[in-house]
Amino acid sequence: MTRPARPLALAALAIAAIALPACGDDDPAPSAAAGATTTTASAGGRVDLDNCGVRLRREAAPERAVAISQPAIELLLTLGLADRMVGAAGWNDPVVPALRTANAKVPQLGKEFPSFERTLRTEPDFVYTTFAWGFSDEGTAPRERFAKLGVDTYLSRSECGGQDARQTSRLRFEDVFREVRELAAIFGVERRGAQVVAGLQRRLATATGGLDARGVDVAWWYAATKAPYIAGCCGAPGMITERVGATNAFASAKQLWPEVSWEAILERDPDVLVLADLTRGGDGDSARAKLAFLRSNPVAKRLTAVRENRFIVMTGSDMDPSLRNVGAVEKLAAGIRKLGLARG
Repeated sequence: MTRPARPLALAALAIAAIALPACGDDDPAPSAAAGATTTTASAGGRVDLDNCGVRLRREAAPERAVAISQPAIELLLTLGLADRMVGAAGWNDPVVPALRTANAKVPQLGKEFPSFERTLRTEPDFVYTTFAWGFSDEGTAPRERFAKLGVDTYLSRSECGGQDARQTSRLRFEDVFREVRELAAIFGVERRGAQVVAGLQRRLATATGGLDARGVDVAWWYAATKAPYIAGCCGAPGMITERVGATNAFASAKQLWPEVSWEAILERDPDVLVLADLTRGGDGDSARAKLAFLRSNPVAKRLTAVRENRFIVMTGSDMDPSLRNVGAVEKLAAGIRKLGLARG
């Protein structure tokens, strides 16, 4: 599917089924606040890599970067690059507390993806997004338009084929860590990148330590009610589910977010439903709207997860490939434990 719009703010929501820890939302990486405001470039910055079929060669680190999706913004801020960001846009959720001070120093280009002209007014030498839609005519602009002006671009490898492509490989946490390392190399802050990755790896080990979630089937519902978007095999939700040792109920679907029927969901009858809490106001966007639908629809209310109140709520950003995926592992692991579904 095309990249759906994302929420602009988080709605306050009390879910009786489970109370989740806030660690994943409050800190993209341990010690992110320390050094998040500024980092001096090393003598590095030289890179030569293939990025989704585009050759990226640089002799020096970028000095005027624009990030046009929330995961991209938060990664650059976490690497301590606020002083080299001349623009940020594409916010889905509020900035995490650990990055607020750094983010306040970055010119904001809007909550949606900026136009090509608006982006060029910042005089960028590097543009980074995590969504392929951003590098399209409908988004900001194709990468070729930037290249003609001598502006380098970087796209997350998780979106090389776009949202609608049939996935041929599963996203892994090593892919997320690789992106951190590549961006750190591009900006000449390799040491900081290594620290971020090490912190994320420690959090993953802590979150899943001693957890046995074998036999727990999880379905991730993003949006829409008539034909809901449910996470397929190979994106961030599948990676997160696999990390905790559970099973993605729609692992056989090769799209990132296929539209499925409620009858198909009932046939799989997952033990847990993970609900995206979106506040953009569309059909079935908020967690509250999802819960109301689940408890009133004649098919959906027959689901075991609905009858047993087995819900875990996350932000839309938790479900995109990003640093927040580690926090999503923490939330899912805590939720499975809280719901009494873990073995042992």
